Amino acid sequence: MNFAPIDWIIVVVYLAASMLVGLLGRKYVGNTAHFLVAGRELGTYIGIATLAATEIGTITFMYNSELGYRYGFAAFAAALISGVAMIFVGRTGFVISRLRALRLMTVPEYFEVKYSRGLRIVTGILVALGGILNMGVFLKIEGEFLTVISGLNQKYLVATMIAILLLELIYTTVGGMISIVITDYLQYVLLSIATVIITIYAVHFAGWHAMVAKVANVMGSSGFNPITAPKFGFSFLVWQLLLWLAIHTCWQTTAMRMFSTKSPEVSKRVMTWTGFIFLGRGMLPMLWGIAALTLLGHGAISGGVPQPVVNGHTLAPIDAMPAMLSMLLGPGIRGIVVAGMLAATMSVNSSYLLGWSAVISQDVIAPVRKQLGRPPVRDATQLLINRICNFAVGVFLIFWGLLYTPPGAVYLYLNITGTIFLAGAFVCVIGGLYWKRANITGGYCAMLMGAAGAIVPFFFLHKSESFSGFAAFGLSAAGLLIGSLLRKKSSNPTVSELAMQTGDVR
Repeated sequence: MNFAPIDWIIVVVYLAASMLVGLLGRKYVGNTAHFLVAGRELGTYIGIATLAATEIGTITFMYNSELGYRYGFAAFAAALISGVAMIFVGRTGFVISRLRALRLMTVPEYFEVKYSRGLRIVTGILVALGGILNMGVFLKIEGEFLTVISGLNQKYLVATMIAILLLELIYTTVGGMISIVITDYLQYVLLSIATVIITIYAVHFAGWHAMVAKVANVMGSSGFNPITAPKFGFSFLVWQLLLWLAIHTCWQTTAMRMFSTKSPEVSKRVMTWTGFIFLGRGMLPMLWGIAALTLLGHGAISGGVPQPVVNGHTLAPIDAMPAMLSMLLGPGIRGIVVAGMLAATMSVNSSYLLGWSAVISQDVIAPVRKQLGRPPVRDATQLLINRICNFAVGVFLIFWGLLYTPPGAVYLYLNITGTIFLAGAFVCVIGGLYWKRANITGGYCAMLMGAAGAIVPFFFLHKSESFSGFAAFGLSAAGLLIGSLLRKKSSNPTVSELAMQTGDVR
């Protein structure tokens, strides 16, 4: 065990405080809108904190540090694209302002407003599938971080995963978005402190010049050039640009924060300032991965990827960063860092649990009931359905996390599973908001062809992630264009007309 008594005290105190604060949110939940979008009352500052906390977790630090360990400074390209794309969306209000004006609670809800109820159901299924598969690896990777840095025996990995999930399930199921927003503020402060501490320790002990030299010696010029780096290249960069524009506009957990703001203008400010945080969200953990490569070195290089060796044992590249921290951090500091990482874990996982379960309850179960002619349920019943879906998603995640191991870099796996629905959703939302000719036929073609473009090449033909991602966006765009042109122009309402129908014309 690497943990000293002071480390355990810090971690336990944090967990107790977080649970107490999270449970306080229950008394503010009066209806489904409170549960899912916090009554649409988020201001700029709390919006920035909760959005940043939602999209910065232990899994984020782990996969970005793995990219740094595997690909060196070339990995910075992915971080730059994610931050710059977010700033662009915030400054222009691209998509997010128009969606916020419609007073939505989920992304698939837009598909019924603009296209049809049937397409909303199909989109909801694809969003839930891609999102849950995406989140499926979170618990295992987060559990690995905690066991490696604390020195716990690997046999406790499953117990650690379950404990993390149960803590998140309790306050998310009880208080929904309100509890998440309240705890996110506390968690954002702690994860920021942990980020600064790790960066100082990693760069200080590894040394900047030594890090640059190590990448040059191990990877050559490809460690600095994303065009020549393995798994990267021009098609990768284009896919990343499309993907991050889609994430910042159509990713359910991000969109729910935009739907929770007071107005479209507030959503733009939240997105813009969080974009600057996103630059550090990617590049700082990548630096940690490069520092781990410098300090731990590597044993054999498998498939062009260095393999970290600690105490004679070969680790997976994704474990290099926590292995480095277990050696560098002393008592007390280690406890603060682990508390910060737990904060990051809980903020992300709770938001994702709520996001994907909301899609199942609001965009699959509720519309199917309407389609079958069933009477609408009371708001209290709908709230209960949301909570049951939240719990069911959590249970599934435990089993998927134990059974499935990503075949390559975790970052790339997360990207391709997200693309399953993001390619079609992004194209359909863009088409619906900015192209009058977009219609139901084109929407179905876009969603189905985009999902097929991601699933078939990657999971069945074993093509690269960038090839599959590029194919998904290309096929989705072709599907919307061809499908819409084959059918006569529809009389779909404009965004302004939709906003008037939903009662929000701000």
